[in-house]
This record gives sequence, C-alpha cells and structure tokens, in this order.
Amino acid sequence: MKKILYLILASLLVLGLVLVGCGGTTPSEQEEEEEEAPTSIKIGALLSLSGFDAGSGGPILQGYELGVAAINEDGGVYVEEFGKKIPLELVVADGESDAVKTIERAEYLNTENVLVVCTATMGVSAVDVFEADKLPAVTTLIHNSYLWEQGREYLFNLGKTNSLTVDSLYEVFSNVPEMSSNWALWELQQDWVAELFDFAESKAPDYGIDYVYHGTYAMLAPDMTPLIQGAKDAGAEIVFCNGPFPDDITLLTQMAQLDYKPKGIIMVEGADDPAWGAALGPLGEYVVGSPEWHPAMDFPGVAEFNAAYEAEYGTATHHNAGSAYACIQVVADAIERAGTLDREAIRDALATTDMMTITGQIELDETGKRIGGLHTVTQWVDGVMTLVWPDNLKTQPLIYPIPSE
Repeated sequence: MKKILYLILASLLVLGLVLVGCGGTTPSEQEEEEEEAPTSIKIGALLSLSGFDAGSGGPILQGYELGVAAINEDGGVYVEEFGKKIPLELVVADGESDAVKTIERAEYLNTENVLVVCTATMGVSAVDVFEADKLPAVTTLIHNSYLWEQGREYLFNLGKTNSLTVDSLYEVFSNVPEMSSNWALWELQQDWVAELFDFAESKAPDYGIDYVYHGTYAMLAPDMTPLIQGAKDAGAEIVFCNGPFPDDITLLTQMAQLDYKPKGIIMVEGADDPAWGAALGPLGEYVVGSPEWHPAMDFPGVAEFNAAYEAEYGTATHHNAGSAYACIQVVADAIERAGTLDREAIRDALATTDMMTITGQIELDETGKRIGGLHTVTQWVDGVMTLVWPDNLKTQPLIYPIPSE
C-alpha cells in the first residue's frame, strides 16, 4: 500500500514539474513582464510657443500633434523588444523665444527621459545640450549649415540649409528670360542671417549675379531709407533680404513712399508667413519667399494631412506644420527599425533614415543632414502663396518682372 502511495505522489510531483515547464511563466511573472513595457513612448517637443518666435512655434506644434495622432490612431509604434505597439506621448517644452530658456527646457526634457527631441528655429541654442546628454534631436527650420560640419552625432536635420535656400532662389530667377544681374542685399544684423548672405555672395558669380549694393540694418529699425535709397541709387533691380515680418512691412511701405520699384523682391522669412497676403494686400504682391515645404506638393500623404489639418484647426495648412509632421514620421520609423527604446539604438536608426514623408524622400548624409532637401520657392499672387519652384511641382511659373501698375 505504501509503495502505491509513493508512486502516486511521485507521479503528481513529476506532473507538476512538467506543467510548470510547459505552461511558461506564472501569472505573477506575466504581470511583471507586462509592466516592463511602458504605457507610452515619450517624444520631446522643444519650440517657441511664446515670445517673438511663437508665430512659427504654434504651427510646428500642430504638425507634431497631428503626426502623433496619426501614429497613435493605428495603435502606436511597434517595438520588437516588447512585441507590441506602444503609443507616442508628446512632452512639450516652451523655450519662450529665448536662447537661455531653450537650453533649460532641453535639460528638462532630458530629465523627463524623452527618447528623442523634435525641435526647430530657437532649438539651435540647445545643440550642445543634445550632444552632451546623448539625446537625439530631429530638426527642421534650423538652416545653419556649419552645425552639421562640427562632427555632431545626435543632431539630425530634415529641412534645408542656407546653402540650398540660396541655390533654390538663384535657380528660379535664372530660369526666367532676361533676369537682371544687378542685385542688392539688405542684411539683418543677426548671426543666423550672416551665413545665408555669405552663401548668397559666394554663389552669385555662378549665376551671373552682381551685388551692386550690400546694406545692413538692425531688427525693427523704424527708418529703412538708407537701405532703399542705396539700392535705388546703385541701380539694383532685384533685392534680397531675410528679416522678420514687421521689418518687411516697413521696407515695403517705405519703398512705395520712395518710389523704388525693383523687378524682383525676395523676403525669405517674412514672405513665408501665411498672414502675408491678408496683412499687406497689394503692397505684398509678387514678393518671393522660400519655406521648407508647401501644401500643394504632390507627395504621398499630403492630401490626407491637409484634410486633417483643416478639420482640426479650421484653416489651410501652414507650411511649418508639414515639416513638423515629417519629423514625427521619421522618429516613428526610427523607433520601429531600432526595435527597442534604447536611445543609442534609436540614434543609430535615425542616422540611416531613408524613407518617404509628406515632404518627399528623406535620406541623411554622414553628418546627419538631409541629402538634397526641397528647393522650395513661393510667390504671392492675388493674396495666395503660390509654389513656383521646383519646376516639376510648381503650381505656376514665377512672375518676373513685377508687373507695373
């Protein structure tokens, strides 16, 4: 009898061991594994939502928000490490259009354990923070070419640089008959403008352009007469400047008062503002700008993005929002390819980005900046920002010279 009892107990013991071995983890172990997967993937958004740069920061945030919403609508980003999709969470930090505060907010995002930071414009102030904290940063609207020539490992640019902006503008003008070779530069005294005009002057001879006048001015200067009169007296027939919207209003108003009517006007920053047409009316007609993107571009997903933007915000798509949306597309793609939520692995995946976005194909070179980019040039016609370059995407040709009244 005892022998039979021992056999039964031994059998039960073996059966229990087999069940444990075949049945996988216990319920408590399963709960532990599930807790290891985070409820969200934190993505930092460092931008200006207040101060002088808020006009660009607001639409950029809208683009980030729509990008996150599109990813999360499908459940989030698939992370192989956890075998599941995890939604994105945007952690927003306002740099308040101030360099010091932008640096502080970058440090804050690092303490919040975001995996990547998406940033623009004033985010240039924090590039050293990204490098020191080994925090990958994906940028648009930061155009300084030299940043990507300094051996940075954590800075990735999806937009265009100052060099490409100059090429874009020169190409569209050199493709019109009888372009005037006499140009004027009106240079805002800011570091971020200096590189642009260094490229403008160095590349000018290749396009048959001669800068017969080069003047400088301070931001928000009330009297632009010396600039205007200098260009007029030098016989400049095309003017090229890159200042904020208020300065462009002053320039155009005083140009009319001084009866200076060049054949072409380029105002890169101000004319990129969608409020331009309504604010300036006839005074702003035919002025040329060069944003990073335009909602008329025929890339996959643009029509759906435009529809989502209008449904959410009640207005036509802001060009800055399109560039920002592409940032989220690239970040989500990098996380999925990395297959983990390790920053270094995501950094490595970002470095090998090669994908189609609503801003076109994005591939990065060994320095982290976009190869090619978009040669985007616009012109205001009948109060509408029309796309005049690149040639294969334009909605209409450049109108040159500016029609006389």
